[in-house]
Amino acid sequence: MADFAVDFTKSYARRRPDEPRSHYSSRLKFINAMIKGEGDNVTDERIEVLSHCYSNVKYLSNIYGPEIMDCLRTYDPEIARMHENLDPAEEAETEPPAKRAREE
Repeated sequence: MADFAVDFTKSYARRRPDEPRSHYSSRLKFINAMIKGEGDNVTDERIEVLSHCYSNVKYLSNIYGPEIMDCLRTYDPEIARMHENLDPAEEAETEPPAKRAREE
């Protein structure tokens, strides 16, 4: 456990009441990898949001915008394999219209 970077006092580390133990364990591994990879560049709020996005992609087959999907792929190779054939245009379609308008 010495190499485990998750702070269990933070809200992102709590298990949701409806979350199966296996999903919680997987989410914690993702959080740990992200904290180690991002270091101080990631806030607690971002960790929490991305960890929930992670669960939604991994277990519910949701797709988010390219920025989020790239982050998830970086820290979970299984997600990268699950979505390796995903076209960037398909990801872009999942972004809110307001964000696409700002980028154009």
